[in-house]
Amino acid sequence: MKGEQISPLEREVLRKLAEKALKELEEAYKRIPDTDNGKAYLFRGKERVRLMLNLLKEG
Repeated sequence: MKGEQISPLEREVLRKLAEKALKELEEAYKRIPDTDNGKAYLFRGKERVRLMLNLLKEG
């Protein structure tokens, strides 16, 4: 896939998937107790998805 361009349809599908994943991660982050170390993992995952979404919107 190196050097290949992503089609507009593929970009749109990825954008929608990233938006849905981000929404689900945000909900999970709100529901998990503060004392659980899993909250840090959720936060990092949420930030990664947010970064991917921003890249998709720019491209």
